[in-house]
Amino acid sequence: MPVLMTSDLKRHTGKILDAARKKPQFVVRNGSLFVITLTEPESVAPRNHPPGYFNDPADDARIKVENAFSSLPQAIDR
Repeated sequence: MPVLMTSDLKRHTGKILDAARKKPQFVVRNGSLFVITLTEPESVAPRNHPPGYFNDPADDARIKVENAFSSLPQAIDR
């Protein structure tokens, strides 16, 4: 398993990314080991969510509370 240094990555980015299409590439930076590998977009996150997937009923209540408190003075008494 060849391990590259950050300077190699800077000089040969295209070549290293092309190689990552075939097998993972390993880069060391400040003692940390990073893996560069090809990932299909579908495995990163689902794209289609059902309607209302991101709706949170608590948001409506939170907005009402924040609006009610926004009319109060915001200065700190010392």
